[in-house]
Amino acid sequence: MKKILLTILVILVSLSSNLWAKGQKDYSNEPALVLGSDAFNEKFSPFYAESGYDMEINKLIQADLIGFDRNAQPDNTGLAYYQDPKEIIGADGKVEKTIYTFKLKDGITFSDGTPVTIDDVMFSYMVLADPNYTGPSTLYSVNIIGINEYRFDDMDYTDTVAGIKSAADNYEPTEKEVADMAAELTELYAAYGVKVEDFLPEGPYYEDDTLSEIRSRKYKADEAAYITGNLSDGIDVLSIPGIVAKDDKTIEITIVGVDPAAIYKIGAINVASKAYYGNGFVKGSLEGIEALNGAPMGAGEYRYVSFENNVVSLVANDLYYKGVPKIKKIKYQVTSTSNKLEAVKLGDFDISDPTASPEMIKSIEESDNIHYELIDNLGYGYIGINATNVSDKNVRKGLMHLMDRKPAIQAYYGNLASVIERPMSRVSWAYPKDSTEFYGYNTEKALEYFKEAGYSVVDGILQKDGVQLSVEIGIPADGSGSHPAYAIVLGLKNAGEAMGMAVNLTDYADGNKFWDDLDAEKLDIWCAAWGATPDPDMYQIYHSKGPSNKYKINDPELDKLIIASKATANIEERKKMYSKALDIIMDWAVEMPTYQRKNMYIFNTDNVNVDSIPKDLTPFFGYIDEIEVMELK
Repeated sequence: MKKILLTILVILVSLSSNLWAKGQKDYSNEPALVLGSDAFNEKFSPFYAESGYDMEINKLIQADLIGFDRNAQPDNTGLAYYQDPKEIIGADGKVEKTIYTFKLKDGITFSDGTPVTIDDVMFSYMVLADPNYTGPSTLYSVNIIGINEYRFDDMDYTDTVAGIKSAADNYEPTEKEVADMAAELTELYAAYGVKVEDFLPEGPYYEDDTLSEIRSRKYKADEAAYITGNLSDGIDVLSIPGIVAKDDKTIEITIVGVDPAAIYKIGAINVASKAYYGNGFVKGSLEGIEALNGAPMGAGEYRYVSFENNVVSLVANDLYYKGVPKIKKIKYQVTSTSNKLEAVKLGDFDISDPTASPEMIKSIEESDNIHYELIDNLGYGYIGINATNVSDKNVRKGLMHLMDRKPAIQAYYGNLASVIERPMSRVSWAYPKDSTEFYGYNTEKALEYFKEAGYSVVDGILQKDGVQLSVEIGIPADGSGSHPAYAIVLGLKNAGEAMGMAVNLTDYADGNKFWDDLDAEKLDIWCAAWGATPDPDMYQIYHSKGPSNKYKINDPELDKLIIASKATANIEERKKMYSKALDIIMDWAVEMPTYQRKNMYIFNTDNVNVDSIPKDLTPFFGYIDEIEVMELK
């Protein structure tokens, strides 16, 4: 009965709020911008949208508290004005806490015509911090004063939660638990040819997959039981001291210490209508909010109409605070097509994002109705060297000088990628714009470094104390050399062997085997790529205790710089720290940055007014971020 009542509520609220709001026009007969999509999870929610296309629908319907510019820096394009955070310095001279202040703009309404208020902002934060919230947001990971006390509903949670974590980390599962998890993982990774034995105690994936997942679920289950028990005898913690409405327009968020990345979690929240989503909201009870996953309403550019026959239909929000969108209707059509270019050429879709390649560019330029935009990818390619396996820095530097990057990248990508000189995506604000080449291709220089390491050529063999210099290289190039760095490491192999080295190059057809060998430290040199985030965090990869430090860097000065870069929000200070840290990493000769590639959007010019496409697109700012200015022909 409860589920039936919630369903009826969804239908009634959706009809009244999205279609019949005062000031909204009927755009059902307007031409539509048609976009292709993968299958939807139908979580069109400011709190629960998780899959890529669900989030894209949500992005068009909702509006964020603050906006971010083309470089992912906070600005004033959101619902509230952004102010630089205020750092409170303690007696020890360190930042004791940081205060973020957001002030709502005047006159902004949701698409149902109701005003956006500070109560809506508070409500949105409280949902994301709720003990029973299960969506993708990790607001609770920001050290907001009092958020964990609220989430656990216990002012003295620390020891209990630590005990739960310790018990889970040391939990030894039963044979049945292991067998069940092994079967589950075997089914999950069936496409990779794994066997159930691989996930059993004697198998290669037991520790990192089977046991790790069992313990992770154990912790989550015990934590949930602890929270449920605390809530069952009444709510003890009603508020979060670090989230405070100062007046009817202003909210303050206070975090412990400093966290440069905090702004992306506390500022980029969707502000949801409390009247619409939170009618009767009580801490620990989110069923009513989840029931509205299929009937979203917000302050964004568009209003939700329906999801029928695998098509999501949206119409313009005439009350949108930046102005009425020029495209009055959008349809997202679920498709299985893999030929995105052909679908746009034929007019099935108006916009798509095929993989950028010289062949794709050639096909587009042979078409008379396709326009394309290229955007730097949020990440970069690299070649890594294990500093434990190749322990002499001079040997590593010599190997670096045998990597001829530019011809290889040019041949593979044409003009769709370029060589970078520091191990960081060039789109990041932290990438040193004045960086120059650290290790140019130079066989003579390479040999000099090998000699400094004590090697000499004897009877055509590059050896030290009678032992030939040998290296093991791995690259996941499908067994066919299909990888942008393949020509680089092949050239290294050829040049090294010409000097008298022993070089074994393995081209892995099985990507899983490549990663297994890399994790087992069987590879001295490998080729891969790193993703990037708006606020780069070097700890994971380059700190001596970083969980992904596959290079085995251990440098006290670098460790200090990495920690210091996380202890201030001052961008200019952090730029200097990052620049120095990147130079230290390059001197270690453990990572050769190889390329920054491009991604692509394509547009059907028969339907889309090309002149209306937003300019200067970046990895952080796509056409959808200014879709309200785009026009159909």
